[in-house]
This record gives sequence, C-alpha cells and structure tokens, in this order.
Amino acid sequence: MQRVKRPLLLLLAVVGLLLSFRQDTPPTSAPDEHRFRKVFLTGNMPDLIEMDVAPNGDIYFITMTGGVWVYDVRKKDTRMLSKIPVSMATEARMQGIVLDPKFSQNRRLYLFYAPLNQGKVNRVSRFTLQGDSLARSTEKVVIEITDSGHCCHAGGGMAFDKHGNLYIATGDNSNPFGTNYSPSDERPGREEYDAQRSSANTNDLRGKVLRIHPEDDGSYTIPAGNLFAKIDNGSDRRTRPEIYIMGCRNPYRVTVDRDTDLLYWSEVGPDASDTQARGPRGYDEFNQAAKPGNHGWPLVIGNNEPYAKVNFDNDSIREKIDPAKPINSSPNNTGLRELPPAQKPMIWYPYDNSSEFPELGAGGRTAIMGPIYYYDAQNPSKTKFPAYFDRKLLIADWMRNWIKVVSLDDQKKLNRIDPFMPSATFRKPMSMKFGPDGALYVIEHGSLWGGNKDSRLVRIDYIAGNRPPVAKITTSTEAGPSPMRVSLSARQSLDYDQDDALTYQWFADGKPLAQKSVDVQPVLTKPGTHRIKLVVRDKAGATSTAEKTILVGNTPPTIRIELPDTGLLRTPQMTYRVHVSDPEDGRINPKDVAVKLTYLPTNRALTQSSTGAVVSEYQRGLTWIEESDCKACHALTSKSVGPSFQAIAQRYQSQKKAPDLIATLGQKIIRGGHGVWGEANMSAHPQLAPDVTDEMVRYILSLTDDKPVEKTLPTEGQIDVDLKKPGTYVLTASYTDRGNKAIKPLSRQVVSVLRSPVFQGQDFDKGLELHRGEILQGINNLSYAMAKQVDMSGVRQLLFQFITETPGTTIRIRADSPTGDTLGEVAVPVGKWKNWQESSVSLKPLTGRHDIYLCFENRGNIFNLAEVKSVTFK
Repeated sequence: MQRVKRPLLLLLAVVGLLLSFRQDTPPTSAPDEHRFRKVFLTGNMPDLIEMDVAPNGDIYFITMTGGVWVYDVRKKDTRMLSKIPVSMATEARMQGIVLDPKFSQNRRLYLFYAPLNQGKVNRVSRFTLQGDSLARSTEKVVIEITDSGHCCHAGGGMAFDKHGNLYIATGDNSNPFGTNYSPSDERPGREEYDAQRSSANTNDLRGKVLRIHPEDDGSYTIPAGNLFAKIDNGSDRRTRPEIYIMGCRNPYRVTVDRDTDLLYWSEVGPDASDTQARGPRGYDEFNQAAKPGNHGWPLVIGNNEPYAKVNFDNDSIREKIDPAKPINSSPNNTGLRELPPAQKPMIWYPYDNSSEFPELGAGGRTAIMGPIYYYDAQNPSKTKFPAYFDRKLLIADWMRNWIKVVSLDDQKKLNRIDPFMPSATFRKPMSMKFGPDGALYVIEHGSLWGGNKDSRLVRIDYIAGNRPPVAKITTSTEAGPSPMRVSLSARQSLDYDQDDALTYQWFADGKPLAQKSVDVQPVLTKPGTHRIKLVVRDKAGATSTAEKTILVGNTPPTIRIELPDTGLLRTPQMTYRVHVSDPEDGRINPKDVAVKLTYLPTNRALTQSSTGAVVSEYQRGLTWIEESDCKACHALTSKSVGPSFQAIAQRYQSQKKAPDLIATLGQKIIRGGHGVWGEANMSAHPQLAPDVTDEMVRYILSLTDDKPVEKTLPTEGQIDVDLKKPGTYVLTASYTDRGNKAIKPLSRQVVSVLRSPVFQGQDFDKGLELHRGEILQGINNLSYAMAKQVDMSGVRQLLFQFITETPGTTIRIRADSPTGDTLGEVAVPVGKWKNWQESSVSLKPLTGRHDIYLCFENRGNIFNLAEVKSVTFK
C-alpha cells in the first residue's frame, strides 16, 4: 500500500476539518431576501387548503370542496385525481392530506375530511393511487372522530414521524360565538358552546392531537407513550389512548421534527381583544411538545393565563382556573375530572402588538405552522435553501400575510424570530412544505375567506451565487405619429449584485437594434403596433427581459382646460374654455368633446390617477381596507364569513347623519365585536389608529350614497357655483380620436378640481385628539385638524364659525406640519354653547398648495375647548 506523505496528510486533515466545520456550523447571517424567487406553478382553483410533496417532487394538494389534485413537476401540468364527496354543512369539509412515509413504494395517501351523508363524523381515510387516478374503491377508513354537525373548528393537519406514527390534529367542534372568552357554557341545551365536553375531555377525540400507527390492513395501533397509555394500560373508559396532546382549540397545522420527534403545531385562538374579569384576551399560539400533555383549552390560553368559571345565566364571575391543577367539572364531561397540568406554548400573540414577540406585528391572526428545513450539502439542486436555514422552523400567519423564520438553540428552545421575504406579497399562506429539491412550496389561499380566483401554488427558489438582473423599460411616449422617434431607457433596470456590469440588447418586433446603450432612440416608421423588448445581461451571462408596446400612426389627443383660477373658488361665476387638438383628426367638432361638471359634497383633497381620472373622496378609506385584512372576511357586494360592505352601508344608511356614527363604527373595527350580523366574530384591530378606521367607515358608508351630481357642458362657457356651500367641483374634459386602420382610437381625459373655500369638520383630512364629523368636536389642548394641499395663493384670512364656553383657547394656523411656520393666530372669544360665533384671523401671504393645520392650545384647560362648525378661506 502506498504511503501518503506527511505534508499532504496534514493538508487533507485541514481541508476535512474546514468542510466539517462548514456543514456543522451554518452561517449566522440571513441571506438577502432578493436571493429568493417566487415561481407560480398552478392556481385559479378556489379554496386550495393543504398539500404534501412526494419524493419525486410531485405535489399533491386538496381543495375544501373535495378535490384531490397533483402538480406533475416534470410535465409542469396539473390534473385532478379524484373528487371526494364531502359534507358542506360545517367548516370541516376536506381539511388535510399527508403522503405515506413509503409513498414511492405503496402509493398511499391519507385524507382528513367530513364524508357526505355518513353521519356526524370527521374521517381519516387511506387511499391508494392507481395510475393517474385516486380510486375511491381503495378507501380504508382508519379513524373517525365524532362531530356534532355544528360549528366550528375541525383542525385537519396531519404529519408522520420517522417511526411511521401518524399525528392528527382535531378541533374543539365548539361554537365560539357565545363568548369571545372561554366557551364553557354548562347550561342544558348549550352543549355546543361548551368546549369542556371536547378539548378538556379525556374521553373525546376532539380538540386534540392524536397519535396512532396505521397498519397495512387499514386499522391502527397505539404507539407507546401516549398521554393516557399508562392508565389501565390505555383501556380506562374515561380516556382515549389515541390522545397525545389535549386542550387544543383549532390545531390547524402540525409538523414533526425528524431528528428529535418534537411535535410542533399552530393553534388558532379566540377573539377577545382585551383582558377582563372573566379571562385574558385571545391569543394564537405556536406550540412545541417533547412529550404528551395538556395544553389547557378552554380553561387557559396563551402563556397559561387562566379563565374564570362563569355563571352564563347572569354572567357572574366565579373562581379562576388553576393551570397546575385544572378541573373539568362540566356536566358534559365524560372523562377524567382532574386533568394533567396545563403546558405553556412556545409562542403566543394577541391582536395587538405583543411585548413578548414584537416581531409578529399586530392585526387579525390565524397561526399556520410550517416545516423544518434540513440542509443537505449533497443535494444537487441549484435552488435549495442554503445552510443558514438548517434545522430552522418556518411559521406563517394567514391573516397577516407573513412568513417568519424561527431559530432554536441547542436545547430546542426559542432563540429568535426573523422575517422571511418581508417585501414579498403572500396572499394568505395556508400550507408550506419543503420539497426534495430543497425549495419551499406554499399554498396561497387567496384574498378572500373563500371562493378565491387568486389562490395558487407557488415555489420559492433560492438563487445562490450570481443573481439575474431585473429589466425595466421606460418610454417617452407610448403612442405617436408615423414616423416616430421614441426615447427608450433601461436606467431603471437593476442588479442586486452591486458589482455587476450590465449590458443591454434592444429588439423592435423581434429584430435587434443596432444601438446597445442604456438609452436608445429608434425611429419607428410603419403604422401599427410595435413590440419593444429589452434583454439585460450581467457579466456572468444571466439575463432578464422586459417588454413594451408602442403604437405608431396615431397621436393621442391633447386637452387643456383654461380657467382663470385653480384650487379654491374665488367668484360665484367662472369662465372656462376647453382646448382639444389632434394631428390626425384636424379640426375637432366641439360636440365630440365630453365636458362634465361634477359636484362632490366634500372639500377634502382629491388626487388624480395617471389617466386623469379623479380618485373618489373616499379612496383613502378603500386604500386602508386594501392594506388591512378586511377582505379576508368581507367582500364588496357578496356575503363572506362576514357581511358585504354594501350590506353594512345599507344597515346604517338611516343613521348616517348621527354625529357619533363614524367614531362608533371605527371603534368597533379597533375592538372587534360580534352579534350584529349573526354569530360570526369580527377580529379586533388595535393596531389601527382612529383616523384610519374613520376613513374606512366613511368609504363603506359611501356605498349607498347617491351618485355625484353631474352636468354636461359645452366646450366653453361659465360655471355657476355656490361659494357658501362646502364641497368640490370637478371639471372633466375627455375626447376619443377617430383612430385609423392601423391603430385603434385613443382617448384622453383631463380634470380641474375646484374646492369651495368653506371647510366643515369632515372636510379636514387628518386630526389629532378631535372628532371630524360635520362639526369639529372633542377638541382638546394640542388637538389639530389638517386640510391637505390647499391652494393658498391669494388667501389673506380665515373666518371661523365656532362655539365655546372655555376661556384661554388659541387657534394657530400653521403650514405643512403641526409645528410648521405660523401663518396667523386668534384668541377664541368665550360665548355660550348654544350660540355660534364668528371670528377671523389675518394670514401671512403664502402661495401654492400646502397642508394647513389648525392647532388648538389652552394652557389652563385641557378638554372640550370648542366646537368648530366651519372654516372659510378668504
């Protein structure tokens, strides 16, 4: 045998040591989020809910309505394997799927569903794939869980451990709408409102995580070490041997660590927004269990915070539960009275910001447990997650639309929580799994509670090494005459690898342009539609493309509205003229120009879209709704889990002039509630400021407003306005040209916004420590009201209409911020609350548009300084 020389031996030892160090010690810093790429695989199927990934990379997934599907990773297509008849009576339906640990050999998978017309049960059945279909004749019913047939919480998550044991998560099957706290109503006839009969019942399979071992014949055996296995050898009639974890509310997703057999699951919690005498506020949880145990529901929640026993006849509060020695004294309990001690969760968080886990934010909540990543250096996949994620746990929240990375220490205790792709958009992450390629697969349920058309299955790849650039095109124009020189720019293209030099290749209608610089100016001569393509290449050869369409042969019309003033109205009559030109059309017939004057009963700042269309006065409220989680439970016109926005507006239509309606409904959004629209709970949103919720309510209530009054006008004439009437006049001019054989007709629209000089309370865009109804009310020391982007050109004074009995109040008018330049100030004279007074203040000259702040100050008094009926800019 040839001997290895000593220096070479030492070198090999060092290299081996370095390699082992790299594998055993993952990097400590997270990869940049731009190294991850989201790839759409399939979608547009409503109610995607859970999936599992086969060893060959195929993805098997289900829909709530009973569909069983597969995404073929090689063919890149999707096909339905079977449609299982499921009961649609409750939320159970089709809830869970997991592949057998030996799926490659036996082609078996397990489904958790509520069978149609099979009694009040939820069922876990085993099916066997035969070719490209899932034959229902192969079904073997493994276990059935009794269900009341009524609302709510089915659980449905399943996972196998390395021993072939199957974990099954089941919900408490209890109605949560009797209380936002502990559903422990023990009165006769109220059994569905008592989760002590299920979650806290040692003789019931609901509200648990079960652990069984499926056998080849379709039966199951009980693994050693379950929660009640030691009680009479698991045969005590007051316990069920299948129970591994008890005291769950809605344990929606489960994961088992293949290294340690640690069990992880997410728990969707109750809706209480604050702590009261009857118990703590609600929490969602992420749990970890190294051994069987009781996790407390419905007797405790969160960090073992106990509920009180309650007399539901009169709501009187009795003794608190002892988490160390919980007692189930419910007459609906068929199991043990003395329960195992309650165990604490790994992570718990409320609607509001959590002091323990601030990384989780605030808002509606639905905890989703994700997978653990196991890094394999030998995996040849180029898109596998890096070693940094080795043995880290992923979690998600369905309502908050985020995914987080949970790092554990050597003792498997929580170390830290970090964001994952925080700039990416996740539409309600419902199920997450890592594939054999080391990439992450995610089911996005879609924007709404159900029936979504934007549900999808996506893959998240990691891009190691060089990242491809991002190509972007900007143009000087997108339509014009023939011939037309168009300026094209790639300057907004970027590369996240900062040292990369980019090169550019331009194409027009598939043919390369001679110019290869970042800016080019090709001349397009042939009338018609031209497709511009940009290929950006980095120094490693990675490419990215972008495309634009340019229309040649038809110049868009040009429109200009001529007015003596813009901004605030000055005179009751205003002369206007609309100028329209179009090179191809020549002389324009005034009858072809649409001119409209629209009156809006608000004086709030309006914005214009890129097409010139005025954005509704309530657009801000709609924007806040879009950015919040409202659409998870509400749709515009159709009922979801909650009422439609249209129905809400109709319910409160007769109360719209009530001075406190907007504030009352805004507080309901913040605090949550139930009972107005049936039994469904509305999530609390304590993270939203009252100004934001007021905007939301205004938008919703506007849905029953009459359409704005519109008046058709000629292309020139006079506008008659009422200077004493608050509101906004919008003058709109539009024209569609004639087009030609090569190019379709093109339209343009421009607007001029004319605001009344009279502002009432609701016309102010923002306020601090006051209520902006028809009147500014609830004004305190240091309150302010802000009117956005007021044209101050020519404004010399403000006229206030107010009432007050409080001496010492000063109103300071400031520009652009509550501490900005003071334009003027006035000491408010004292009068009687029933008598409106007027007072004026002179202003320093100011030109252009500015945010104007009315700042209220009173050093001797704090509350209820005054009420302001109107403010007139003169």
